[in-house]
Amino acid sequence: MRGKSFFIGVSICVIGLFFSLIPPDAEAQKQAPLRFGSSRAGSAGYVTLFGVAKIINDRAKDIYIEAVPTAGSIASQRMMGKGELEGCYSGTWNLIDLYQNRGPYEKSPYPAGGVKPYQTWYCYLVKLFAITRADRTDIKHWSDLAGKKVMVPIPGSAVFEIPKAALVSVGLWDKIKVVDIAYTAVPDALKMGTIDAAFGYVNGDILIPWMAETDSRVKIKVVMQSPKEAELIRTKAGVATGTLKTKKAFSQDVGAAEINTINDIYGFHIGKNLSTDKAYEMFKILIENAGEVAKVHAMLQEYAENPLGLNVNAIDSIAGVPVHPGVAKYLKEKGVWKQSWKIGPE
Repeated sequence: MRGKSFFIGVSICVIGLFFSLIPPDAEAQKQAPLRFGSSRAGSAGYVTLFGVAKIINDRAKDIYIEAVPTAGSIASQRMMGKGELEGCYSGTWNLIDLYQNRGPYEKSPYPAGGVKPYQTWYCYLVKLFAITRADRTDIKHWSDLAGKKVMVPIPGSAVFEIPKAALVSVGLWDKIKVVDIAYTAVPDALKMGTIDAAFGYVNGDILIPWMAETDSRVKIKVVMQSPKEAELIRTKAGVATGTLKTKKAFSQDVGAAEINTINDIYGFHIGKNLSTDKAYEMFKILIENAGEVAKVHAMLQEYAENPLGLNVNAIDSIAGVPVHPGVAKYLKEKGVWKQSWKIGPE
């Protein structure tokens, strides 16, 4: 009997030793997942985060990113404030909203005890512009929109607030008739004159789906900013500005080879809940593997052309919002850090 017990005991020890020698799953060795919010499942923002998370997870020593779909930028910020996410999806405009308690935060501020996102990583530009029918000879510049019916998308979102700020800066917001219609209705509304113009946009120089449909069904042109309007928008609107080469985005001649745009720059951000060293590692991976990032979604090709430059421009456009210390460390190493920028507390 004693011999049998001895045999069983030895067998258990041998089995235990065998399993202890099997290396644990690589992901299991990493810390608890860092839950980053994105936009809705299936959207470009979600696809981007899902693909980028894999790039990080495959290369980082002890970082594991989990992509979590949310209703969008503000929703993911609020979830981060409640501790339901470690990181959020946001453009520059909504980061200013959060830090200045404006817009959606005016009546419902970010929680005082919530971890605030620092500027961490940007990956694509949203470039906004106004369009009308090509045969509308009465509409050439923004000033011609006075008294007109203009579709401005998604009230309460950044793609509504940015055109609003630009139109306010040139004295037009109170002079236009803002129309809210379904995206799918835009082509027919332009054809029938139900609307006179619409604000559309590109993500990474690629037309969003409803704009692509409008481009394919309606002969359109861009409503240009006059030189004076462009200067007022650049200096007074408080929005980032840029240009768009129209042949990269449109399937037709829209009246100009290059147009002025009003911009937002989107990315994914985390706060002091991620250490300097880990944020440095994550940012370094995304900058130095920009070619892999570009494979995730076509709109990220622009990022791959100058990943560091895109991030520098984004940070500079909202210099009052703190930068993650890990990102600041990398930017200083590359010699592109500006003394006017702020570093968030660790």
